[in-house]
Amino acid sequence: MMPVHINDIYYDPERQFCGLYIASKISMPDFDPTLELLRILNENKICFLSISSHRSEDIVHNFITLNLTDVPELKEEMVKNIKEKFGSRLVYLECVDSGVPGLIYNVNGYPVILNVSGRPMQVAAMTTSGWKSLVMGMIRRYRGDATLMLWNMGNDFGEAHGKTLLEMAGLSDRHRIRIGLAVLQALGWGKFELAECDEFGKVVVIRATENFEELITWELLDYENRFLLGFFVGLVSKVFDKACRGTEVKCVKLGDPYCEFVIR
Repeated sequence: MMPVHINDIYYDPERQFCGLYIASKISMPDFDPTLELLRILNENKICFLSISSHRSEDIVHNFITLNLTDVPELKEEMVKNIKEKFGSRLVYLECVDSGVPGLIYNVNGYPVILNVSGRPMQVAAMTTSGWKSLVMGMIRRYRGDATLMLWNMGNDFGEAHGKTLLEMAGLSDRHRIRIGLAVLQALGWGKFELAECDEFGKVVVIRATENFEELITWELLDYENRFLLGFFVGLVSKVFDKACRGTEVKCVKLGDPYCEFVIR
């Protein structure tokens, strides 16, 4: 199954959460900041919900989400231990509070950052219920025209995605398509497989399972994945630099094991 929440976002009004943002110098193999933080958590018997880490040159940035329900005093003890054990390696330390009781997320940045070829971009995430409201609203208001609108939206989006992938030098077009599909899966769009793709892009076959468009339109048995189809056509057209057409030839709603898109 796909992830049920985006990392670093938690809300439970009955609990008391704390976020710790720690930036520190790394000196491998002598000192790994992330491992040291885990040791401190274990020593203090503190329950953590998530930890995210990334490295920029010799600085490691860690964001830890802690559950301090009934033990708020442990926060100060945790901060004290970090300062003592990290010493001069510590660059920055902050206790993060969202301002809403029971809600914690990485308020020092957006919860999800997509970094493709050195271009960090914030991800404006929307849940499947949000997508369902959008798509169903379009179908209710525009009826048959809604499917064309969704195809065009997907097509524009796919072309923009392909343009970003073309900026990644030294890759084959087939590999660019694979990367593009992997990014979509990382963003929760579904699970994708590049089943067929020759070096000239004459025929590209993409298979999808658990895709979000299928999930939000499940009760509409005659609905085809128009947004995704438009996206794949735009993506392949841009990457291979040629006009393409696409068809959805298999669909999970019809009993097939996956939705299959053929782009020529």
